[in-house]
Amino acid sequence: MESSNPMYLWPEVRPLATAAELAELQAAAEKDKHVVLFPTHVVRKAGEIVGYGSICAAPVMFVWLDTQRVKSRESMMLLAVAENLARAKGVATLLMPCAESSPFSPLMTSMGYNEIGKTVMYAKKL
Repeated sequence: MESSNPMYLWPEVRPLATAAELAELQAAAEKDKHVVLFPTHVVRKAGEIVGYGSICAAPVMFVWLDTQRVKSRESMMLLAVAENLARAKGVATLLMPCAESSPFSPLMTSMGYNEIGKTVMYAKKL
C-alpha cells in the first residue's frame, strides 16, 4: 500500500502488537534466512515487515569462574544455582554467551543450551 506521504517510504519502528504480527515477522525473517529472538518491536517499510528489534527483552547471563581454583563439578553446581536464581525471577529462557575457548563451550549443548549460530556479541556503553 503506497502513500503520497514521503515519510511512508522511511522504515517505521513500532511495538510488536499481536500474535498475528509475530507470525508475520517470523515468516518474513525465515524467508530472509534469519531467526527471531525475543522480539519487542517490528520495523515496517511501505507497510511490510522488514526487520525487528529486541529491546531489553533478552535475559543474558555472563559467567566467569577461575579455571584453576574452581573444579568442573563446582562450576556445574554454580551454573545450576545461577539458572535457578534466574528462574525464580520469572526468566523462561536464558541466553549465555560463551567463547569457543571457554571450558564450558563443549558442554553447553549437553547442559541444555541451544547454539544460536556463530554470532559474535558486541557491547557499547551508552
